[in-house]
Amino acid sequence: MMLLMLVAQLDTLDRVAAVVDDKAIWLSDVDERALLYAATYGIPPEQLPNLRREVLQQMVNTELLYLKVREDTAIHVSEDEIRRAVDMQIQQLKGNMSDEEFAKKLQEAGFTLDSYRRFLWDDTKRTLYIQKYIEYRIKPKIRISEKEVEEAYERLADSLATPPEFKLAVITLMVRPSASVEQEYYAKAKRIYQQLKRGAKWEEMVQKFSDDRESAKVGGDLGIVPKNALPPEFVREIERTPEGSYTKPLRGPQGYHIFWVRGKRDDAFLLSHILVRVKPSERDVQETMKKAKRIVKKLKSGYSFAKMAQRYSDDPVSKANGGELGWVSARMLPPDIVEELKKAKPGEIVGPIASPDGTMINIFKVMDVQEGKKPTKEQIRQLLLNQKIEEELNRLIEEAKKDYYVKIYI
Repeated sequence: MMLLMLVAQLDTLDRVAAVVDDKAIWLSDVDERALLYAATYGIPPEQLPNLRREVLQQMVNTELLYLKVREDTAIHVSEDEIRRAVDMQIQQLKGNMSDEEFAKKLQEAGFTLDSYRRFLWDDTKRTLYIQKYIEYRIKPKIRISEKEVEEAYERLADSLATPPEFKLAVITLMVRPSASVEQEYYAKAKRIYQQLKRGAKWEEMVQKFSDDRESAKVGGDLGIVPKNALPPEFVREIERTPEGSYTKPLRGPQGYHIFWVRGKRDDAFLLSHILVRVKPSERDVQETMKKAKRIVKKLKSGYSFAKMAQRYSDDPVSKANGGELGWVSARMLPPDIVEELKKAKPGEIVGPIASPDGTMINIFKVMDVQEGKKPTKEQIRQLLLNQKIEEELNRLIEEAKKDYYVKIYI
């Protein structure tokens, strides 16, 4: 939950993100949801601008659907139904945490239990109305024939098969740039910083130099970034930097960041950045690969994988467990690694394999394998049902756009 915060505290940075009919959707609400999603799925701060736009569009579409559903006066959701659904969501989030632990987690996210309940209430109300409309107005009209199921099964069964899973242990070696390579990229970042200090236009410098091409599309905008999503040394430097000014180049895992400090609040900053990505040289990759091959040779001669992982791996999480990752879906791995793992039997060593960007080299031990499975025909039937429901919902959204005022401002 490290990315969460109460964006509503940033009221002086708030503005209307969209209007649907007579309802304003505030940027703080969009950011609140985007940050929750980012925290849940581990999305890095530099991807928040794109996520913000996706969340806003989803909120607009949900509001349009809700307006269309409320036209049907026979569809009703009671406050008791909303309360039970909210309680269930809170209980699922709480899991096995004690009341004190849960309160602390909520506090880290900027919520009390009551404020979090209020946060969930309106979204839950809209979701329940839409779900009831689907159940009583859409599903009864949908017919799926056996022929449709058979044809879809023949067409989709292979592509929808669950991927294999591998029980893995890993030794990860980070490819560290040599001192000369590091100095080269630092000098580049420093030149950019000096040009900015002399009055170069931020937008032009972002487009010309930033290696974060996603955020470059929006001028390097990272949006509202919680302090606890940043390394402590970044926080200290940003706090020292006056609003409207630029930080000196700061070294992060990907390279050097230059931040434009656009705003500050107690728990967060409003930031844009230029990233100068530090890329190891081919020689750096070759030297690390030589080290990896020596490790593989020892493993194949009988050395303990767990002990070698604890000694050599640069991944602190798996290293603490002797390199063990547990079960990993093939969907979570690059295709070239999956192909190599498929060839291996339990107990075998796979690698070393360099990552596509050349920043790390992995050595795997395949501990067990579970083959993928094709979906059942009943699952295919459910897929067809969901597709037809989605088509009808999209039709309703398009219809609502003609019936209700919609304006998006960001």
